[in-house]
Amino acid sequence: MVALSVLSLVVMRLVPSSLFGNIRFANSIAIDFTFGIIFYAATYFLGLQTLHYFRMPTFGFRSMIALLFASFFVVAEITGSDNIHLSTQDTVLGIIFLLGTGFSEEVFSRVFTFGVLYKLGRAKAIAISSLLFGLMHLNLYVGNDWNPWRAYWHVVDAAAFGVFICALMIVTRSVWVGVIFHALVDWSLVFDKHAAPLPKAEQWHPAFWEGLKMPLSNAVIYIGLAALMLQIDRGVIPAWVHRVALRWKLVEPEPAFVTKLI
Repeated sequence: MVALSVLSLVVMRLVPSSLFGNIRFANSIAIDFTFGIIFYAATYFLGLQTLHYFRMPTFGFRSMIALLFASFFVVAEITGSDNIHLSTQDTVLGIIFLLGTGFSEEVFSRVFTFGVLYKLGRAKAIAISSLLFGLMHLNLYVGNDWNPWRAYWHVVDAAAFGVFICALMIVTRSVWVGVIFHALVDWSLVFDKHAAPLPKAEQWHPAFWEGLKMPLSNAVIYIGLAALMLQIDRGVIPAWVHRVALRWKLVEPEPAFVTKLI
């Protein structure tokens, strides 16, 4: 697993950025879908149990709660971006690029890596695969782009995001939900006019405690919601969640005679 992962990252860095000329997003699209297909094939030939997540999602109380939680992040991302109108070609290729990023990273981290580690137990597989997903983002901070605080923030945030999206896949029983969610959360990479490739060269030197706690609030939210989704998936539903579900009409209220009996 480690060897194949390292080899893939090396190949991705060595692929020329001008492979498709000046067509925006085209090079990244080709790399992402190739990367995803390679790890789908690895999952298939290894016969990992995560193959069953390549199906349509199940829809019910648990999955609707999970989608409700996921929608908060999507709405915040899209409404918080300073959106611009792109040309038709750039819009289409931008959407494909976002889906390709979601596809490649979800197949690698949530299907292949999580599937390989599943023999250790589900909790350990979620934790380790999410940590490895976070560490993958160190690939963006090498050489002259190195900034330890930015790298730390990105790794912690991505690892916590990995825990959440892994729970989303488990609860909805489909990797495709994670792919689409991942693509939408990356919305600003394409459609925010202030989006830069990455603010890597800009140095950031916060005070130690400020820098240390910077990504922790997001991490607590991601991991807390993931834990809640997995708890609900096991059939343990907190009373307040049930009240929210009733308010949003995600479930039907119990008949009065049943309530009286209870």
